[in-house]
Amino acid sequence: LIIVQICALLRLKENGQKNLKSRAKFIYLISPNKINSNFLSSLKAVLKTNRVKYFQLRLKKASKNKIIDIAKKIKKICKIYKVKFIINDDPLIAKKVCADGCHLGLADMHLKNARKILKKKIIGVTCHNSIQLAKEAIKNKADYIAIGAFNSSKTKRIKYKATLKDLKKIR
Repeated sequence: LIIVQICALLRLKENGQKNLKSRAKFIYLISPNKINSNFLSSLKAVLKTNRVKYFQLRLKKASKNKIIDIAKKIKKICKIYKVKFIINDDPLIAKKVCADGCHLGLADMHLKNARKILKKKIIGVTCHNSIQLAKEAIKNKADYIAIGAFNSSKTKRIKYKATLKDLKKIR
């Protein structure tokens, strides 16, 4: 996953958040689909390195109550290590657990509706490899856009493959 920094720069400043440095490099970490008993201690160890700036809880098959329970635990850990905590797909859960924001896929709530719920919180949007989707997300004031995948993965089937040429067109 790549966060397009130009979009992040423009939007984060407008939403009253701290501006990213123009050449800032950071890790946006996404949870596995299932959280096992070792996960929280592993997460602490990773966040302790101070290289992760964002953590997204992405549990596609869990119930809302399970996501909320896990999110409350992870939010505490993220706060200790000053990592922005993002909930995948559901702005209502993000609001309920006081997450730093939400990441929206194409089948999720529209960005404008999510913004009404989350106000100045961070909202990111999946754009796959589509320049049109990226431009629409920027126009609708997404805080960041996600482009990719760039490489194959064992954790998620790759439906849309992006290239560096796609990134350059978006910038």
